[in-house]
Amino acid sequence: MPRPNPMSGPAYVIALRNALEKRPSSEYQDAPRTGGTQVSIRLDEFIFNHVEAITAKSGWNRAEVLNALIQRGLFDLYEFCKPEAVDALVQDVVAKLAPPHPPVVPPMGNMVQGADGVWRPRGQ
Repeated sequence: MPRPNPMSGPAYVIALRNALEKRPSSEYQDAPRTGGTQVSIRLDEFIFNHVEAITAKSGWNRAEVLNALIQRGLFDLYEFCKPEAVDALVQDVVAKLAPPHPPVVPPMGNMVQGADGVWRPRGQ
């Protein structure tokens, strides 16, 4: 039984292929949503020229093209890695997505926390 891949979901590289080949609009061609953290990267000129050509022919912007290609690359990487390596990576990713819990700060004044976790005035 194949193991689940954390990058399963819409295959944007297929949508990109459909856009490049000018397939009928009934075939999936929607670009991935982009947004979130902006990064600056350096690309080898050969790779950059591919991205530019794909961008020009598909009608997608660079961020959409790179998202589709990176998503496919991550999918393949997770398919080829040992399950332990994938689990460790997914744990790191999930840890960054989960919001930190606020610290527990006791209320001001003459309060104590009961065994049930409820704060009450001291002596009650």
